[in-house]
Amino acid sequence: MVDTTQARNDGLRDGAAVGDREGRQRGYSDGIDSGEREGRQRGYYEGDTAGRQTGYRDGYTVDQSAGTQKGNTDGQNAGTANGTAAGQKRCYDAGYTSGYNSAFATAKQAGLQDAASYNAGYAKGQTEASTIEPQNGQKAGYQAGFSQREAELQNASLDTRGVFAKSGFMGGSTTGLPIALARNGYTTPQEQQAYQQGYQEGYRNSYQQSYEFAKRQGYNERFQTAYRWAYDAQYSNSYRAGFAEGKDRGYQEAYQSAYNTMYNSYFDGYSKMEYADQRAQGLSNGQASGQKEGFAAGCAEQTKLGYKAGYEKTAAEVYPGAFAAGKQSGIASADKYYSENSVLKVAKISFYDENKNGKFEAGEKVAMTVEVRNFGFQKSDNMAIVVKSERGEITLVPDLKADAVAGRSKAVVNLWVGKLYDVVAPDADALTVTFTEKGQPVGDFRQMYTRTNPNKVGVVAKDGTDVKKKATWFFPGTAATLNHGEKVLITGQDGSYYKVRRAELGAGNWTEGFIKSDELTLQ
Repeated sequence: MVDTTQARNDGLRDGAAVGDREGRQRGYSDGIDSGEREGRQRGYYEGDTAGRQTGYRDGYTVDQSAGTQKGNTDGQNAGTANGTAAGQKRCYDAGYTSGYNSAFATAKQAGLQDAASYNAGYAKGQTEASTIEPQNGQKAGYQAGFSQREAELQNASLDTRGVFAKSGFMGGSTTGLPIALARNGYTTPQEQQAYQQGYQEGYRNSYQQSYEFAKRQGYNERFQTAYRWAYDAQYSNSYRAGFAEGKDRGYQEAYQSAYNTMYNSYFDGYSKMEYADQRAQGLSNGQASGQKEGFAAGCAEQTKLGYKAGYEKTAAEVYPGAFAAGKQSGIASADKYYSENSVLKVAKISFYDENKNGKFEAGEKVAMTVEVRNFGFQKSDNMAIVVKSERGEITLVPDLKADAVAGRSKAVVNLWVGKLYDVVAPDADALTVTFTEKGQPVGDFRQMYTRTNPNKVGVVAKDGTDVKKKATWFFPGTAATLNHGEKVLITGQDGSYYKVRRAELGAGNWTEGFIKSDELTLQ
């Protein structure tokens, strides 16, 4: 056993001596730098603030009297000019309005008596009606005829050929040996390690203490000198800038105050004067504009009246014949279409549960019945059927189809469309179905239904919930790990554990296990 006490103490002493020396050197140097930097910063800032404030205050009153004098003169001139312009415009506008209104009313009455405008509108109405109304009549008649023929074909009895039914289911670094180790004869690994540990501890403690002391000393020595130099240098520069700013601001504020006072006084007086020449000019111009625009407005109304009368007269003459011709064309087109195509419609659509007791229960199959009618004279293609659930938790059968339906016949189709999960939530859902033939929709339907679940279902409360193989805390074993929201069937209880079974479509390949009751919420 090697005694390493002396080696450690020597290491503490040597490390402290070196740490003290280096800490003082580094700390004093850093303190000088920090004091210089922060002293200059503080001096510049405070010198700038004080200089600007004092200069601004001294310069503010220098040019105020000149600003007041200049503001009075400029405000009077501007107020007089703008007030005169405003007064002249007021008188002109009042004259214009008076002249325009009286002249417009008189001229409009004259325009309303203008026979030429009425006749021009009448002729235009006749011309446009002779073009537009035959097209309108043809289109409306065609649509009426086609719809009439469709209703007749669909209301007529189909040639029933039996009922078609279909079903299916779906490394750290090292340093060299210090000379002190060799000097003191610490040559064993234990002594070297003890010396190194003591040296590092002594160095750290001494360095930090000496560094902080020396840094404060260097900082205090340099801060005040740097502060005073920076303050004095900045103060004079900032004073000049503040003086100029204050002088300008004082002038501007005195100018603006005087300007506003004089401007408002002169503007108010001149804007309220009467300018008879401007009023007379406005009256003359208003009368001219009112005369022109009033007569145009009256003529426009006459043109509209004539257009309406001419259009209605011609429409009454050409529309009935065009409608009758269009109707016959629509009937012929309906006959042709129905004779050459299948025309499918679905009706009497209903979803029902497997045992037909009206209860859609967990694990039960769901079926659909629908009547498909073909009003056309040609056999249809197979019909594609797509069923969707709005709430989910049902396995839907893909690629459902209904066989072709012969022309002028109907078929009843029964299909299994899906199966409810054994852990389905007992709430309301809606099933929707769409039917297409040759890629074209021929019908759709939506049915609300209520699902029930007699099973006891647990919902996992958080991610990483384990399913234990045994109902115990002592080495229970793990059958599976489930995440938040997954559902299991609860088949029993053993103390603080639920006995559970994997849902029919649950994740994993486990079958049964145990979950603590506080890790499940009951559905």
